[in-house]
Amino acid sequence: MSSLDVQNPKKEMPLDEANNSSINNKSSINPNTNLNLNQNNNQVQEENNEENNEEELNNSNSDMEVNITTYEIKLVFIGDSNVGKTSIIRRYCENKFDEASIISTVSVTYNNKKLKVDPFTEVHMKIWDTAGQEKFRSMTRGYLRGSNGIFLVFDLSLKQSFDSLNSWLDEIKSSDVDETCVKMLIGNKYDFKEKEVNEETAKKFAEENNMKYLSVSAKDGVNIESMFEIMGDTCAKVIQELPEDERSCNKSKKSNRKAGEENNDKDDKPCINISDSFNEEISKKIKKQNPSCC
Repeated sequence: MSSLDVQNPKKEMPLDEANNSSINNKSSINPNTNLNLNQNNNQVQEENNEENNEEELNNSNSDMEVNITTYEIKLVFIGDSNVGKTSIIRRYCENKFDEASIISTVSVTYNNKKLKVDPFTEVHMKIWDTAGQEKFRSMTRGYLRGSNGIFLVFDLSLKQSFDSLNSWLDEIKSSDVDETCVKMLIGNKYDFKEKEVNEETAKKFAEENNMKYLSVSAKDGVNIESMFEIMGDTCAKVIQELPEDERSCNKSKKSNRKAGEENNDKDDKPCINISDSFNEEISKKIKKQNPSCC
């Protein structure tokens, strides 16, 4: 053996050792590579799990049936002629205002409207618009009976309509209206620049007679939604506090619908409906003039 061979002996590494050495060398180059990959994979997996859980929860909620309680409430508008009772109702029910076509109400008109008080409670409002003329007062008394809420309306630009409020309160008292009936004072025509009744006077009168007060404008739509929302919410709370047997007198009912599902009963269309026996003759006249009426 030559000296060269002794000084530089050539050794061959076994195949298994060579492979292990190669793996160890690669690991030593990037020691954090596997750790980072594992962390990224775990983060992606967690995000996917969160998305799947949220989707399952949404699907579960959409399929879940809940009890929606609907209270049928009777609301009556009273006040002098031409204070804007019909205009307020039309603005709320149809979102329309046509000053040129507004005429004094003859007899009584009737409208339907639903209002969602909270996710589990609705009120089905039966809205009665009464005539303000003196000759119809006796008929108005009949419609006040059994009402859950009364809107007492006056014209902010006409003091005479405000001065008549006491006589309208007397009508309420003589109509055997239940003590739980919610009364609300409404000052219409807030859009008028020249007012004969200031809001402080109206608020004081309302407080003295245990009423809520709100200034509104049927023309501009100011506070129209709010007055019905306040009334509907208050009436629903009053009914909920009644004993169960008295609650049924307000025609409360329950319906099972999916959460978030709308009630699509088609009874929100405004219409005229005069059907009480004591007013049968006027009913015939009204229906004759409006053959398409419900």
